[in-house]
Amino acid sequence: MENRILLPTDFSKNSWNAIKYAIKLFENKKCTFYILHAYSKETHGLDNLTLLDPDEAFNKLSELRSRQGLGDILIQLSRFKNNENHEFHVVSESTLLLDAVKNLNEKLHFKMIVMGAKGITNKKGESYGRQTLDILKQIRKCPILVVPAKVDFNHPKEIVLTTNFNTKIKSSEIKYLVEIAKLSNANIQVLSLTQPNKLSFSQKRNKVFIRSQLKGVEYKFNTLRNVKMAIALSCFVEIRASNMISYVDKKPSFWERLGFGKLSLSKLGYYANVPVLALHAK
Repeated sequence: MENRILLPTDFSKNSWNAIKYAIKLFENKKCTFYILHAYSKETHGLDNLTLLDPDEAFNKLSELRSRQGLGDILIQLSRFKNNENHEFHVVSESTLLLDAVKNLNEKLHFKMIVMGAKGITNKKGESYGRQTLDILKQIRKCPILVVPAKVDFNHPKEIVLTTNFNTKIKSSEIKYLVEIAKLSNANIQVLSLTQPNKLSFSQKRNKVFIRSQLKGVEYKFNTLRNVKMAIALSCFVEIRASNMISYVDKKPSFWERLGFGKLSLSKLGYYANVPVLALHAK
């Protein structure tokens, strides 16, 4: 299957950094990158009365800005060292970003989505952007790599996979994690809070499954006690200077889809210097 990678952009520095990260991460892999910009109008108060035909004016101006922005990205990419492994396409869509990602993914079946941790309209601070969280919540047919603005690219030498073995990872997605490890010659550290002698039958089965999928890369199982996962993960990553975090993103509950309760990524905390790869549960 062709390696198609989706790169959503809002023309922010963070989204540009995510694009560069993806290109460098897969520099030795034959890939087709799709750079997507979506635009739609959100009317508030009297905004929709400011022009005689606001929708038509908005669409024309937004389409022009979108195409110009994508053109500027292609110009910047042309300054990179030519890589015969890579092919680029740009897509401009007049719709919500989430809808554009859904539609494209249905048509092209992306191997991975690589996007910034937050967009140009998000407030500063230690939190992931709304659109990033929406895509993590709704797009469940391929892994999603979230790249913060402060990440400087280095091929990851250590990837932390955090799981308590309660859910089974899709085999198609954990293969991508293994592939990234092989591309970078990285080891994988599996981090859990559940003691090996206290695992349930289903947890043991899921642990055996993970072990079977990690063949071909160096890996180790680690257990921390009496601490919340966000704290354990933060300390583990900081002490070991790990280069990437991966986690099992369970399907959000009914209440989480409505906005109540934290999604899996939010529960792990915000990482300003480490990319995070979401793998979906089976």
